Amino acid sequence: MIIYKYGKDVFEPQKSAYTNQEATTKLSASETKILQFLIDNSGEIISREKLLEIGWPDKVVVPNSLNVAIANLRKAFKSKNEIIITIKGAGFTIANNTFIQQQFQPEIIVDNEQHQTEQLQPIDNHTDNNAIGTDTNHTKVSSTNQSFPTMAKIGYSICLTVMFAWVMLWASSWQSPPCVTVNNQKICGNIELLNLQKLPQNLSGKNTVYIDTTGKMYEKI
Repeated sequence: MIIYKYGKDVFEPQKSAYTNQEATTKLSASETKILQFLIDNSGEIISREKLLEIGWPDKVVVPNSLNVAIANLRKAFKSKNEIIITIKGAGFTIANNTFIQQQFQPEIIVDNEQHQTEQLQPIDNHTDNNAIGTDTNHTKVSSTNQSFPTMAKIGYSICLTVMFAWVMLWASSWQSPPCVTVNNQKICGNIELLNLQKLPQNLSGKNTVYIDTTGKMYEKI
């Protein structure tokens, strides 16, 4: 199962749910597809036409349907509604490294439970009564003793997963400003102020362009 984490927020595509510190919001199928596509293509500007195709495949819907879906997603984000950034005249984007993808394999836990069940199989029926009582007690003690290492391994794995997630979140907080790529040109900074119509035509594409808080663009040489 794949989930996406943004700080303490969790997006679960399989459950069509977005959970923040306040509540869990149930998303529609279209909203789930749109959010996952934006996350999987972080840093790229996705056009309105493409998102309409992703959210409502093989269907004809009014363009305002996308506005409603984006608005509902931003409501689910609560105070973090800047997650989805609107690029005027171009579409929408989510900055690189906003979400961290994690994958879980719950079937491993099921296998452990099956292994423990096999350990508790009944003893040979041909054993006399005294031997049965002794061996049964020994089996119970042995199974109990063996269950502790198994649980310890599971707990250790969970701790490692949590520590890894925390380190990734800590590292992401020290990364460069959010960036997008337009026509092979990397643009960073306040990308919500990006206006493609004012993008200089003489950019080399080799250097990064930064947008300040006033919307002005500077090429780092």
